[in-house]
Amino acid sequence: MTKTKRILLTILPLIGLALSIELCFVYYNANFAQNAHPSICAINEAMDCDGVAKTSFSQFFGVPLSLWGIILYLFFLFMTYVEKIPFFNKIFKNPTSYIFVIGIISFVLSMILGCISIFKINSICIFCFMTYLLDLIIALTAKNWGKGALYEIKNSFNDFIEAIKVPKNAILLAITVIIAASVLVYTSISNVLAPQLAKQKELKQYFNIYTGLADGNELGPKNADVVIHEYVDFNCSGCFLANLYTHRITDEFENVKFIQHNLPLQKACNPNMQFEGHENSCLKTSYALAAKKQNMYWQMADILFLEKVNTEKEIIEEARLLDFDIKKLKEDANSEEIKKEIKESVEEASRNNVDGTPSFISGMKLKTGVKTYPEFKQYIIEQGGIEKAVNEQ
Repeated sequence: MTKTKRILLTILPLIGLALSIELCFVYYNANFAQNAHPSICAINEAMDCDGVAKTSFSQFFGVPLSLWGIILYLFFLFMTYVEKIPFFNKIFKNPTSYIFVIGIISFVLSMILGCISIFKINSICIFCFMTYLLDLIIALTAKNWGKGALYEIKNSFNDFIEAIKVPKNAILLAITVIIAASVLVYTSISNVLAPQLAKQKELKQYFNIYTGLADGNELGPKNADVVIHEYVDFNCSGCFLANLYTHRITDEFENVKFIQHNLPLQKACNPNMQFEGHENSCLKTSYALAAKKQNMYWQMADILFLEKVNTEKEIIEEARLLDFDIKKLKEDANSEEIKKEIKESVEEASRNNVDGTPSFISGMKLKTGVKTYPEFKQYIIEQGGIEKAVNEQ
């Protein structure tokens, strides 16, 4: 390896190492630190390192991608000086070939991540994209010019095969693989480093009950004998309980269907309010109705009730954990069509004499408020609800 190449292959990985360490701090603050200040690369919705770090795409096998980056750049530095390290210099005889091959593989994977960031998450991480470009530059710097890419791949592969033919090298490799696999199994199962995955699994547990039961803002058997019209506001504590009770009733009763209507108690979109009312209720209602267009109303309702989201950005971050079309979700939530739908929902509630939440209408009977589950269950039975047999539940 020439002196110039060694200098470049020292400086470039050190830059990547510094970026990866910074991204580790971004990841930690986004996922673990409460009330952390936005990072310097959280510029706007399109360029938001914090938002990207909160998605399930910011990890691999439960390990943050930033941590994988640290391992990658340490590997590059190790290979740059492996010729000077006893024992290892006899194993890795063509270090620049390894750097080129791993660098190209990293760049290709980075391009896939870049596409996910642009087209799926709809936000990019500037520091991440800098490391993507850096991987390519490192690979090209390490390349033996005059030799093709296939030569580099073959060179590193043959070098690796020759190395593991030595028994002690094979044993060392096996021990390393076992340790690494054990760590990855642990991080994948525990999600100790990936709280987004833990939250995603938790949310999807709720959504399992929707299979075959959810249709728009309706939940329950299509031909149910008992139909309960439920009016909710997503900032109403009683509605939070009512939403949980709704799920439980659907699970325990065989002939009950709920139709959830939205009555935001905020003056901004409800002219019947005499005071300002619940902050952000209109925003949350907009996103619930936008989710309905993707037939994911109940998934969004659970996010709005179960998660502490108060801004559009926080709602989007939670939605990114699931299978929402984020671009469409945002466009619909801010559309005139949704504003009109909220207006019609408020007017319908007024015609039905509903002025508080949660409220329930069955037939011509109106019930407002909910306390305990046994009380609510008794109300459902009085409306004609039939409990499932014990072995069906």
